[in-house]
Amino acid sequence: MKSTCCALALFALALPVSAADLGKSEEPIKLALTQETSAQITAHVAGEMLKAAGYTVEFVAVEDMAVFRQMGRGNIDANLEIWPANAAPSYRDMVMDRELVEMGELGLTLSEGLAYPAHMEATCPGLPALDALRACTAAFATDGGTPVLIDPPSEWDGQGADLMAALDLSFTATPAASEAALVEALVKASTDGTPALAMFWQPHWAVAAHDLRFVELPEAEAACFEDASWGPNPNAVGDCGFPTITSVKAVIKGFKPRWPAAYILIENFQMDNDTLAALLTAVERDGRPVADAVADWAAANEESWRPLVESATN
Repeated sequence: MKSTCCALALFALALPVSAADLGKSEEPIKLALTQETSAQITAHVAGEMLKAAGYTVEFVAVEDMAVFRQMGRGNIDANLEIWPANAAPSYRDMVMDRELVEMGELGLTLSEGLAYPAHMEATCPGLPALDALRACTAAFATDGGTPVLIDPPSEWDGQGADLMAALDLSFTATPAASEAALVEALVKASTDGTPALAMFWQPHWAVAAHDLRFVELPEAEAACFEDASWGPNPNAVGDCGFPTITSVKAVIKGFKPRWPAAYILIENFQMDNDTLAALLTAVERDGRPVADAVADWAAANEESWRPLVESATN
């Protein structure tokens, strides 16, 4: 699983790191293992580094909406992948009350848009430009029918129909039966060389494994949702992409004096989308256990993360 494109970007910003004592290394550091696969991967990557630094690590399985409550009770010491935009309301309250210490951005970004298989660029010259999609809408039709935008399952309240209307694109938004069906449709189209357009997101293993690409939409900003004259469709608002969401890390209060070196390590710990996508492929496509996939990645890419451990502890 070693790849120069997928090595963890630990020193991308060249931030200085000061060494510190291990502190109470005999006491285990309990990391949240929430429901999302990506968060489990991130926790295990951080866990490998903490163990290499000399700490004992425990993983605590917890539901997404309960994780901060469990941190407040002292049952979890750190949560390595938090998406504030989607987090339980208690998260911001606990940060404001200094029960949790936010440790900065993790490095992962989540973006959503219009995905298509790479082979469609030969059929529609000019893709990923939006104008190219508009010009070759008919090429996305199957069996001579109306071009379809595959939307997420209906229970997700997908925004595909609204986006098609705002962009004035002649696609009919049709919800997939499930997340698995949505992924399968894109993978099948990529494999068979057939057309497909879907509301999709990254990082995701299918994007990395099947060279899915995204239409270039106008960047989301406040004017897009307030002023119809702002974007490509002068008769509608919302004719732009979706805001990119960033992730952060957090630990409980008292973490720093208890485990000083671990605090520094987590503060400087970063994940990047390429690394996550590679690990998601191993877990979600290939069916490997998270712990095994991460352990193999850590062994193959030690040069990318070992310096951070050494800087925090030596």
